[in-house]
Formats: sequence, C-alpha cells, structure tokens
Amino acid sequence: MSVFEYYAPSHALFGFGCIEGICGEIRKRNLNKAMIVADHRMRATDIVRKVTDILEKEGTGYYIYSEFKPNPTTVNINQGAEEFSANECDFLISVGGGSAHDCAKAISVVAACGGVIEDYRGVDKSSHTYPLIAVTTTAGTGSECTMDYVVVDEEKNEKYGNCDRNVLPVLAVDDCGLMMNMPANLTAGTGMDALTHAVEAYVSVDGALITSELAATAVRLVFTHLERAVRQPDEESREGMAVAQFIAGLAFGNAGCGLIHSMSHQLSAVYDLPHGLCNALLMPTASRLNMKDERAIERYAKLCRAVFPVECDKMGAREQAEYLIGRIEALSEAVGTNPRLSGLGVKEEDLSMLADKTLLDASLRHNIYKPDKAQIEAAFRSLM
Repeated sequence: MSVFEYYAPSHALFGFGCIEGICGEIRKRNLNKAMIVADHRMRATDIVRKVTDILEKEGTGYYIYSEFKPNPTTVNINQGAEEFSANECDFLISVGGGSAHDCAKAISVVAACGGVIEDYRGVDKSSHTYPLIAVTTTAGTGSECTMDYVVVDEEKNEKYGNCDRNVLPVLAVDDCGLMMNMPANLTAGTGMDALTHAVEAYVSVDGALITSELAATAVRLVFTHLERAVRQPDEESREGMAVAQFIAGLAFGNAGCGLIHSMSHQLSAVYDLPHGLCNALLMPTASRLNMKDERAIERYAKLCRAVFPVECDKMGAREQAEYLIGRIEALSEAVGTNPRLSGLGVKEEDLSMLADKTLLDASLRHNIYKPDKAQIEAAFRSLM
C-alpha cells in the first residue's frame, strides 16, 4: 500500500440540538467576533437567530454577511473579505449549505492573506486563514468537512475549485434538527449531490481503501434514506442523509471528484443552475461514458456489489455496473432531479463552449477515463 494523505476536520458535532456546542469551540479559542456567512433566505430563518442567540449569551460579537449568490462569485468573496476586516472579526461561522461554506472559506483566505481571491487559484495557496465553524443546514455538499471550495468568475464565465488544507473548518456542526424543514426540492438536489460525491470518489484514480469504504457506505445510506427524506421526512431519514453527506464529503474531499463535477461546474457557471441538480442529471450519462475504460466498469461493478449484494449476485461485471447506474437513474426520477437541460435554459449553441471548459476543469484530473471534446459535447447533447 502506498502512502495516502487523509484530511478531515479536527472536531465535528452530530445530533439533534448539537448547535449549542459551538460555544465550547469559541471559548477554547478565545474568539471575540464572528462574521456569520448566511444568504438572505437563511438570514431570515430561526436557524440564524439560534446562532446569534448563542453568541449573545456568550457575549461574542457578530456581523452578518449575506451578499453572495448560490454560486459565490469573486466579487462576493472579495467584498466579504473587506467587510470581515472592516468589522474587526476574528473568525467565521458559515450557516447553510455548500454556498455559504465555500464563500466563508474563500473569505477567510483573502481576509487572512490579503489581495483578492483570484490570487489563490490552485492547491494550498494560502499561508494561513481565520478559524471557520461550519454549521450545515442541508444534507448534500459535505463542504463542512473538506478543504475544497468553489469560486465563480463571472467575467470569464468560469467556475473552478480551489483546494487548501488551511480552510478545513475547525468545527463542523451537523445538527439534524436544522434540516427537518428543508423543502423537498432542496432535499432531493442536495441528496443527489451527496450521491455524486460518493460515486465519483469510489471510481477516482486518486482514492484509496479508506475513501472507497467511506464512499460505499455513503451510497448505501443515500439509497436507504433519500426518497423518504424527500417524500415523508422524519428524524431517521434526516439523520441518515446528514451522515451520508458527511462521509461522502470525507471521501471526495480526499479522493477528488471527476467528469460529472467537471461538466456540472460549467452549467452552474454559465446558467447559475443548482449544483446538486446538475450533478443528478449528469451522473448516469457521465458514468456510462466512463465505462469506455474497463477499469471503470470493474469499479462500478464493485460498488454495486457493496451496495446491492443480493440483487446483483448472479450478474457479470458490466451488468453490475449497468445495474448500479440504472438504480441511480431510478432514484433520480423518484425524487424529481431528472429534467432535460433544454428545460433549464441550456442552449444548443453553447454546448461546444461547455465541452471546452469541461476539459479545463481541475476535477477532470481525478477521472478514470479521459474523454475528448466530441464525447463531452455529445454527452451534453444527449441530455437536451
């Protein structure tokens, strides 16, 4: 076995009501004033009020930053960093899903190191950051436990991912009680995002046994809990999805994603579409494209055997791989995450450009199969 580096948050809290535990981290680190990163919708909810009530009881100051899009832009991030410094904050609390966590990670880099976020494109570009407490309210991105964050450059029509070990949250909070009232469409999209993370981590060329085992467990949990969490949510399904998305985050945060994310990033950047929804509709098509590599067939087959051992017992490897992808398609249809791209506003004349940008996306380096432009463009077109 070769050496494999594994990164995870140093501290995580799970369970109903665990948000109260942020006090201990604040006291331990002697922190004084938080920038709370929460979008306008989240800012108006009881969830942010819970956070501010906790801070007020502790005598900890706070400033709320909400000026960011669902796909945070360079402008949003650089403005946030300026406001962090202007309000004399010394740590961040992100409240929400991947958008809030990614925005807070990026703000922390720029506020600590100076310049603009465009200066930090790539891997481990910061020298230090401010502490981040990530309070998760959706069950999908796993961003609270990764060193990855995504940025949109609107001038270049580009969405790209940075990876920096300094942005790992000092505390990840997965309070299932905060997820109980998620609307069905958000539950579905974020849940399929978690499934994408797990599937791509399992077949990544940069994974290891530890990431594969985490990914397989996450896939099992999603198939067990997602449909119920969408249709008739209860505490068990919410907790199951919260755990699924967290361990899927641990898996892809260390193994990387692949073609699905490379294609999805372009749809989000150009059309500002929800990331999880894009992943969901791309997953079956991109996975079948990967099967042009025999290694991918075996990995999908192995994942199928881990998740559906009884159903696929008598099948060969290719049939097992197809069975897994078929089950993914069926789940996506059941939770309503399988629209056509044309129905989401994607234009036929943009497909060549989307394919070009996909080939430049950093996530593609982890992918087991290296498609060419024509194959990627054809994959987009098949979903129109």
